[in-house]
Amino acid sequence: MGHEKAYRIVVNGTEHQVPNQHVTYEQVVGLEYPNQPPSATVTYKVTFEKAASKPHQGTLAPGGSVEVKEKGTQFDVVQANRS
Repeated sequence: MGHEKAYRIVVNGTEHQVPNQHVTYEQVVGLEYPNQPPSATVTYKVTFEKAASKPHQGTLAPGGSVEVKEKGTQFDVVQANRS
């Protein structure tokens, strides 16, 4: 087995390590809100920049993923309540 590479991403200003180059919407939300179970009344807007994949910035939708750089891909997660 080869050496596992860790990828360092930033979520709302806090650095996190992830084991894979592909990071999902659910992983990013879980890093920012680790103790918040999924809910039908709470949604999250996830935006990213400095990604390895194209486009290099944009919005990550539920079920989606993005290819991150080894260091420096940034995510912003904003929680919203459905009315």
